[in-house]
Amino acid sequence: MGGSSKAAPDGGTGRNGRSTGGNRGESGRGAMPWKLFLTVGAALLLVTGALAIGRVWGGSEQDQAGEAAGESASAAPEQGTASNADTAPMARLEADDPTAMGPVDAPVVMVAYSDYSCPYCGRWVQETQPDLMHYVESGELRIEWRDFPIITDTSETASHAARAAAAQGMFWEFHESYYAIATESEDLGTEQIIDRVVDEIGLDREQFDTDRHSDEVAAQVNRDFSEALSIGATSTPAFLINGQPVLGAQPLPVFEQVIDQALANAQGDTEEEQ
Repeated sequence: MGGSSKAAPDGGTGRNGRSTGGNRGESGRGAMPWKLFLTVGAALLLVTGALAIGRVWGGSEQDQAGEAAGESASAAPEQGTASNADTAPMARLEADDPTAMGPVDAPVVMVAYSDYSCPYCGRWVQETQPDLMHYVESGELRIEWRDFPIITDTSETASHAARAAAAQGMFWEFHESYYAIATESEDLGTEQIIDRVVDEIGLDREQFDTDRHSDEVAAQVNRDFSEALSIGATSTPAFLINGQPVLGAQPLPVFEQVIDQALANAQGDTEEEQ
């Protein structure tokens, strides 16, 4: 996971380094060799669909940087079969997942790999995600969040805090509040932002502190981190929309085009089955 910081296409944070904005003076995440050993076994457990995704994401950073936003959108997602597990290979489709929104039987599933220290992730949450909510509300889209704390030494701290909020049923409230405060107050450190979020959304602080330091929360974050590495993700934000990779905080029309194409594909599959 070594290498210098590079910006992903149209706004992303490169592997292991600092992004060009908003990291609040925290040190890089280069000293994490133990996580690589942790993920070796996970990489061997990839499903067939993940192998295809890895080939897309596993290209050189130069190749990735050369892709235009339109190219990401124009490549149609692969035709799926009857189940979401086939059309969205990395989707977990857990009904009680507090870090997911939208029905488990939605025809399109977006898996989002993100880091709370990533300013581009914050931009996507604040500027793009709200304009995609009509797909969620109509039952057409499910969004599943994955913690990919790769940027700074305290990225994991924020991920653990988000999971502790999820234990109180307030993951998405934490998610929205954290990015908003981090954007507005770039001089604040991670713990200061977390303190403000806890107060703002009304979490039980004692329970929150217990949960954020628990082995269960650490395991949840490690699971997401391992999954991201195993499919070749090297920057944040990174998205899979029914298996179609979209890299970086691309403009809204890119996401709309990929989602609409996935919906059209799903409708075609349904008609063929009838």
